[in-house]
Amino acid sequence: MPSFLALGRTGRPWLMGLVGGLVSGTSRIYWQYETLQLYGNLSPLPSLLTTAALVAYLALYWAVFFQVCRRWKTGSPLFAWNAACLWVLLEWGQSWIITGFPWELLGYSQYLNLPLAQTAAVTGVYGVGFLLVLLNAGLGQVLLHRRAGLRLAALPLLALALAWGWGGFHLHALETEPPAPPLRVGLVQGSIPQGEKWKGDQLAQTTRRYTDLAHTLAGSALDLVVFPETCLPFYFEDPRFAHYRKPIAALAPGLGAPLLVGSLDFDGQHIYNRAFLLDTLGQVAGHIDKVHLVPFGEYLPMPWLFGYLEGLTAESGIFARGLAHQVLPLGEHRLGIFICYESIFPQITRQLALQGADVLINTTNDAWFGTSAAPYQHFSMAALRAIETGRPVVRIANTGISGLIAPSGRVLASTPLFEPLALVVEVSPRRAQTLYTRWGDGWLWGCAVLLLLPWCRRRWAK
Repeated sequence: MPSFLALGRTGRPWLMGLVGGLVSGTSRIYWQYETLQLYGNLSPLPSLLTTAALVAYLALYWAVFFQVCRRWKTGSPLFAWNAACLWVLLEWGQSWIITGFPWELLGYSQYLNLPLAQTAAVTGVYGVGFLLVLLNAGLGQVLLHRRAGLRLAALPLLALALAWGWGGFHLHALETEPPAPPLRVGLVQGSIPQGEKWKGDQLAQTTRRYTDLAHTLAGSALDLVVFPETCLPFYFEDPRFAHYRKPIAALAPGLGAPLLVGSLDFDGQHIYNRAFLLDTLGQVAGHIDKVHLVPFGEYLPMPWLFGYLEGLTAESGIFARGLAHQVLPLGEHRLGIFICYESIFPQITRQLALQGADVLINTTNDAWFGTSAAPYQHFSMAALRAIETGRPVVRIANTGISGLIAPSGRVLASTPLFEPLALVVEVSPRRAQTLYTRWGDGWLWGCAVLLLLPWCRRRWAK
């Protein structure tokens, strides 16, 4: 709201937006500075400049937003609606421009505000951000135009009230519906530091850590055991690593449950970030590949420009993207597995839900982030994926945060950071489709039409 109040009094809205965007961007990705030093082998100055460049890129969206808003009359009944439409279209742009980086968008701030967050079941996370901007722009109008302000803000306030009321109703309906017979899922959080994970002399110790933790789940009558993303940093099906694979494969028959394990695969030409599903005999029953790779972490875009960041990809290797997202069968159920960075893209989990996934599983390795805010930010985004699809999300992270998120977005279980442990969660599969699963981001076209109508009218009038 203060930004909209200042908008009516400043002659340099782009500068105000740029400053606000720099503050916002810094708070969202400040942790990248340390990651670049620890795992990119960069000195402090290049790390600082690289982080600053990404923050500046994110700030550009703010600058564009306020520069365009300044062209509209704040006394117009459409001002708040136009501002909200513009904001979400810019956020949507962040999801695909330069391969996409929609990290911690505005709507994620409400992941613990469950009634309001239910809006995502209709509009996705963008709709939650829409409501926040709509409200703040409307309140800004109240302060800028005291006599007409309340009238101008009436519809935005009504929209928020309706969304909140519907969200409360939807939340109650979800949490009181009869649950499906639960799946008992064992989560194994190995907590291997990123600096040790890719060292060849640590393979035996890493394998032993995961097998020892998994053995503590014996006798738990499990339906599935899940390991994190690339928890085993070797080529899982390569005969050269059979010595390390054998004790892992033996876990499935020993525990009497299928095992989903994150590892690597090499087809003779490409390396894949892969999740293998082992049956109760310890044989590979299926696999999925990571499709949306992390720029600079899993591949190096434009090496002629970013060659100095090759130390980041050296930690894990340069991966090839999978062909497509697909579900894996587990008896009568369908598992929708998305790996790490893929959890920040709503369209990926929506696609898995459309393919029939009744349980979503997010395997990840957040050891890159240390004890910064990033693991908590990453977890909050997984919560919105649950609400958007109406599916439970099982999350297993190498160093945390692992846990279980209900279809309502309520966090049912979560683990601390950097603590090796194994726990059992009961997951109730769900097949009912949300409106967001059916419609996706189609409502954003309405936002675009609302913004373009005045321009079209002027063109037609000429």
